[in-house]
Amino acid sequence: MITQANADMGAATAVVEKATLDQANQAVAPTRPPPDKSLTNESSKTTPDSNPTTPLNSPSKPSIHPQSNRNNAKIDPIQSEIEWLKLQNAALSLQNLIQTEKYAQELSNLRQDKDKLLLQNELEVEKRRHELAQLQAEKEKVLLDNELQSAHQTQLLAQFEATKRQLELENDIHDQEKRQLLTELASERDRLALLNAVQEEKNKQQELQIQLETAKLNLAMAQVEFEKNKQGLNLEELTQKISAREQREIWESQVNNPQEYLQEPFVEGHLIISDRKIDLDTVIVSGTAEYVNERIHYYNNKNTQYPIFLIIDRCYGGSVMEGSKILEVMHNSRAPVYVVVKTLAASMAAVITTLATRSYAYPNAILVHHQMLSFAFGNERQIAEQMEVTQEWTKRIMYPVAQKMGITIEEFTKKMYEKDSNGNWREFADKATQLKWVDQVVSDIRDASITKKPVDILETEPEEEEEEPAFHEQTFTEKTDVRGQRYVELPQLIPLDFYYLYNPHNYYR
Repeated sequence: MITQANADMGAATAVVEKATLDQANQAVAPTRPPPDKSLTNESSKTTPDSNPTTPLNSPSKPSIHPQSNRNNAKIDPIQSEIEWLKLQNAALSLQNLIQTEKYAQELSNLRQDKDKLLLQNELEVEKRRHELAQLQAEKEKVLLDNELQSAHQTQLLAQFEATKRQLELENDIHDQEKRQLLTELASERDRLALLNAVQEEKNKQQELQIQLETAKLNLAMAQVEFEKNKQGLNLEELTQKISAREQREIWESQVNNPQEYLQEPFVEGHLIISDRKIDLDTVIVSGTAEYVNERIHYYNNKNTQYPIFLIIDRCYGGSVMEGSKILEVMHNSRAPVYVVVKTLAASMAAVITTLATRSYAYPNAILVHHQMLSFAFGNERQIAEQMEVTQEWTKRIMYPVAQKMGITIEEFTKKMYEKDSNGNWREFADKATQLKWVDQVVSDIRDASITKKPVDILETEPEEEEEEPAFHEQTFTEKTDVRGQRYVELPQLIPLDFYYLYNPHNYYR
């Protein structure tokens, strides 16, 4: 294969050298421009006396004949053409020289490529020899591995044969033991069959004995059941009497007349309160508005024709925010919300009473109006800012009260301190009606919602658990300070909220 490649390379080199020489010979032959036809025609018209063999560059003799002038005019273009041909010949020679150098360089490159290919062929031959030697070594290694594997397999086969013979012997021994065990089991089965037959006879005798005892017991139980049924008739009669008595007591402990609802609850000097009522007592704190407003919405969703009663037995006021939310829901309720004061409505509770759609009160019930209670902490700027918030709440809460009274907020505040040095303006309900704090004084309030006997009169079972008090009935833990004064700690209000609370003895702190 390498010899053939060398021969092909030599042939290619000869073809390239021949093509190079042919191109050089073609480049050396100059191309003559075509002769001028005008000169040829002029030459054909020359006289016989002219000498055509005279060299072009030979000097002509001077003549005064007119024909001599025409010959000179013809010779000049020919000389110019000769000069042009000389220049072209020099240019072609230079081109041929450059082309020859170029071909010589290319020929040198081809010879170098040839030498390179020869070296590559020799290197390839060496690589093939090296690979062949490696393959030969690999072959010998594989043969040795096969011989070793064959010897190993022969050894394993011998071991398997020995193991097979040992297992066959062990199987024979196990078969002998199995047959002996089967024989022993058959004997034991026969023995147990005899024992079971004997035991079965004993069981039959015991079963007959049990049946006899059972019959005796059934007879005794039937006699007892007969006596029990005889007594049960009397007991059932007593139970029915007791149940009838309990049902009668339950009936008597309730008002069994249908609930009466009136669109106008103030009838002939007395106020009739239905079960559409909400209690507002003690102190208005965070959560009180939600308790009251949920019930107002409930009664509205049930019926919008009949009034809702907000019952204030004893309320000292409290949170301005909570009170304002109660007022908002009262004013926007579809059913009218009437306030009923029984004992005391102070501070925020008094505002709710005054601004209600309609309000009622016992003659001896007391209403208290005073300025808002606030605490300010911080620097002068912070205290001023807190006072601004207090003044804004005063404007929003107290201004409608003063407007209903027909006076200004300044006049209202002035009258507070005219009535009391502490600014706590207290009036009984019969006097408060004149100030428009309450709309109607009523001496007879009839609560139609009380349809069950009060709990403290009923005989309650010991195991009955007391219900947790409602939110509005919650109590606060009473404490004693270092001076022996009793007090109650009020819960912390949210920011920008204030206690609007009647607290002359500093009991609520």
